[in-house]
Amino acid sequence: MAQSALLDRIIHDFEAVATQLTDNAVSRDARKRAAQELSRLGWPTARDEQWRYANLRAFDRVSQFSPVSAGVAQGGGVAEGLPQLPSPLPGFERLIFVDGMRTGTPSSATAPSNGLWPAEQRLGLLCDMFARDVASLRINGTAAIEVLFITSEVSSGAAVYPRLQVHLERGGQLRLVERHLGSTANPTLVSSNVTMSVDSGATLAHYRLQQCGPSTIFSDSLAAEVATDASYSVRQVSIGAATARTSAQVRLTGRAAAVDWKSIAVGRGEQVHDLALKVEHLAPATRTEEMFRGIAEQRARIAFSGHMFIAAQAPGSDARQSLRGLIEGSGAEIDLRPQLEINTDDVKAQHGATTGQLDENLLFYLLARGVDRKTARALLKWAFLGDVLRAIDLPALRSAAEHGAAGQLPDVMAIGALT
Repeated sequence: MAQSALLDRIIHDFEAVATQLTDNAVSRDARKRAAQELSRLGWPTARDEQWRYANLRAFDRVSQFSPVSAGVAQGGGVAEGLPQLPSPLPGFERLIFVDGMRTGTPSSATAPSNGLWPAEQRLGLLCDMFARDVASLRINGTAAIEVLFITSEVSSGAAVYPRLQVHLERGGQLRLVERHLGSTANPTLVSSNVTMSVDSGATLAHYRLQQCGPSTIFSDSLAAEVATDASYSVRQVSIGAATARTSAQVRLTGRAAAVDWKSIAVGRGEQVHDLALKVEHLAPATRTEEMFRGIAEQRARIAFSGHMFIAAQAPGSDARQSLRGLIEGSGAEIDLRPQLEINTDDVKAQHGATTGQLDENLLFYLLARGVDRKTARALLKWAFLGDVLRAIDLPALRSAAEHGAAGQLPDVMAIGALT
């Protein structure tokens, strides 16, 4: 389908339901502005470097972009046919959203507008157009919250729009778990928007697990702003969906603001995982620690773009980046794109990006000590992901992430690496 025809279909779907969408997630004016902005920007194409590795053709398989009625039973129960929910995390408050709507009592307050998404994050405009609910959190003090976004069979062939907005106030501490789950029989779009505001001296630990079913087309837009002496850490695991795209931008706006982003993607079959992360250092002494590990099996494609921008007004910044990809299939592909844009001399910056197959020296080391080849290869693949998985400091969540990642690697499961 031509990109203009796809965009026409999206706008048509929006106009058909615009008057039915309430103000509880996005105001009607903001929805209209988002539709106008998407029309102005146009649908992204592979000719745009920012979208070169995204599987944009997958969106053609979505039969309708407007959301259908929520998969929630009357009385606040969860609809039948949903996956078994993971056990609650000890000490965490749990919020559950099904097909983009909160179970029980839907949100009533209108979430604040965060402006229009830039061109490199334009798919975020879809959620602004169609979202029906929002997980809007304003935290003062200390909190631990788990948000489950679940897609049910009710939305099979259509679209759901999870929306998460967090404002962590000055000096606050928040541990936030964001999980995307659920499988449908037909191609289903999950288009998620996440915005984070971290005030001065606050600490936000954000754990993100994407474990959607094999018919899901997953689009994820994230914007975060980190103030003076505040820190924002992300642990992201992307293993589900037929195709997944994360477009993230973190702005370090205050002195000594810091971001620590560690993520993995494991693809199998013909899965596509594409993550584009831009970090802007806009104040002195800001810090970035960025790590990515990706494994592409069979004919999977994985891409990671890490763009670090250091402004002239950000002397003393420290930016570190480590990107590694492992190709484990004759038709597999991994593309790593480190970018450093530095506008001041007073800076520490280092980056490394490597893509290839298993290290033959390490493989020989294990073989020489009596480990059979199949087991040795599985152990090395599992160790490859360890730097990120070990950084998930919630034991129950780390176990879920490990089992999910290992489920993409049958040889790892076969040797009992998780026992």
